[in-house]
Amino acid sequence: MLFMVAFVATLGSLVIWWIVWRLLHWKHYKVSSDLNGPKDYPLVGSAHLFLGKTTEEQFRCILDISKTYSSPCRIWLGPQLFVYIDNATDLQIVLNSPNCLEKADVYRFFQCELGLFSASASVWKVHRKHLNPCFNAKILASFVSIFNDKSAVLVDQLRAHIDQRGLFNVNEYISKCTLDMVCATTLGTNMNLQNEEGDEYVAAIERASELLNHRLYKIWLHPEWIYRLTDSYKIQKQCYATAYKMSRKVLALKSRELEEIKSMKHRTIPSVPGTESSMEDYRKPQIYIDQLFRLARETDVFDEKAIRDEIDTIILGGNETSALTLSHVVLMLAIHQDVQQRVYEEIVAVLGPLTNQVENDHLSKLVYMEMVMKETMRLFPVGPLIGRQCTADTKISNTTIPQGVTVVLGVFNVQRSREHWGASAEEFDPERFTPERIASRHPYSFIPFSAGPRNCIGYKYGLMSMKVMLCHLLTAYRITTDLTMEQLTLKLNITLKIANKHMVRIIKR
Repeated sequence: MLFMVAFVATLGSLVIWWIVWRLLHWKHYKVSSDLNGPKDYPLVGSAHLFLGKTTEEQFRCILDISKTYSSPCRIWLGPQLFVYIDNATDLQIVLNSPNCLEKADVYRFFQCELGLFSASASVWKVHRKHLNPCFNAKILASFVSIFNDKSAVLVDQLRAHIDQRGLFNVNEYISKCTLDMVCATTLGTNMNLQNEEGDEYVAAIERASELLNHRLYKIWLHPEWIYRLTDSYKIQKQCYATAYKMSRKVLALKSRELEEIKSMKHRTIPSVPGTESSMEDYRKPQIYIDQLFRLARETDVFDEKAIRDEIDTIILGGNETSALTLSHVVLMLAIHQDVQQRVYEEIVAVLGPLTNQVENDHLSKLVYMEMVMKETMRLFPVGPLIGRQCTADTKISNTTIPQGVTVVLGVFNVQRSREHWGASAEEFDPERFTPERIASRHPYSFIPFSAGPRNCIGYKYGLMSMKVMLCHLLTAYRITTDLTMEQLTLKLNITLKIANKHMVRIIKR
């Protein structure tokens, strides 16, 4: 009897809360009534559509909703209204609007409040301004020697699979290589992660992504105080502790330097790397953590937490995006042997006889390789959805999105839209990225690194590192697979993954 009374009282409280929420957010319900979308219910909205489904089924559910209800459409997850758009013109408006610089509330799940990826707009603006010079062309060029060294290790690690009949998942090796690169260029220490220790880090990052995805669709886990009571929170905390173990070691070694920075009463501001007045020698790699400590000395912006969050963002985001993208590229080349042969011939033509050492000047000449990479990113964008929070009413083509609503940007859909990519939009064709065809398309029909002022700061770093790795891989091995394009199944686990995995075999050239 007492249980029933408590249950009825709790349910009544929730209903009252829902009514009050609805009255306070009447604008949200007005725009919701103007837009099409799946049926929603009190308290849960349309969250029931995603419950009990695998990550493949959840992604398919999102695609089905976007195809059933034309853009813009709406979906409720609990009390939160999401407006989904995949129209290129609307994407351009939102990504460039000063009202849509805030990331969606769910980005706080990443627990990097001061990192560029998930920071509030006010923090992001200041950090981005100071960090842009850390990714200039000269600094990126200083990393090429590290990219070469780590790629050579990758080639060596793969030798065990030469001429084997069975397939193996090449992503497991590429993930460790990119992590090794990111740590070397970010922390300035040689972690030698292309071994069992690297497996531990990669597995921790993968598991953390699964837990974040799990939380996203379970709206009752969105409040932080509730999530902290769950086993998932404890596991996620362990995953982050493992993934960031190496950065914490380096920061601990530099703790004395941080204390000295804090105690400085008078600062002298040296010239900023990348400006015309700077005479710094970029032949030595310009390590990211050293750049952050320089900024800590020169500004009042970067304290210990800011430095830690920016490093965590680079390690987690930089590794995941580059590793997945290059794995997708390798699989596409394995499926399309004619394309692989053309990329290989271009590498030989550009690098000449010294094909085991890539120079920075070589990278801009690998034109067809970049076309292949872009076509792969078009079909398999690592971030297929982007979430932004409206901080003021924002007018798009068919409606006005009210303040407080979360806008979901459909990168995956716009990059496979027949309107922009023709009847063969689902097919793999690198020729789509010739200069002439690029010029004829809407500029926001291809946005794998996001776009607008809050685009990815490290996209050039990613392209350079992937080009160097691909040069080493293709000059050492020919890559094949039994998979076909039609067999590939996609899943959304925060990032877009291929459920079949990147199963290939290698043959020594």
